[in-house]
Amino acid sequence: MDATRRARVEALILEELTVLIRRGIKDPRVDGASVTRVELTEDARQATVYVSALGFDALPADDDTLARCVEGLSSAAGFLRRKLGPSLQIRHIPELLFRADRGLSNTLRVEELLRQLEAEKAGRKSDPEGA
Repeated sequence: MDATRRARVEALILEELTVLIRRGIKDPRVDGASVTRVELTEDARQATVYVSALGFDALPADDDTLARCVEGLSSAAGFLRRKLGPSLQIRHIPELLFRADRGLSNTLRVEELLRQLEAEKAGRKSDPEGA
């Protein structure tokens, strides 16, 4: 499968899984799950689906919640694969592997560390004697 076709299939899988996860899965472990990206292998036999989960405060969920979310999606992989079949126009529906995407939580952590560093710098500037 060429790169352009693979990119289109990845986008379609992402779109379809987003809808299926929201509407079709009743497992409480996957509440707040969102598909961030999909990577399809060269032969289109396997799709790695990266997911993120939001907590109740609209911030990224902790590692435990994210792990439970990935576990819930992995247990529903067969169901999701069957539901993907009619919308994908390819010979073989790829096997779905779910992985945690910690990109957003890592970004927020770096921003928090930068804010702390700025606060420390501001505190040193206001105390010129260094006491």
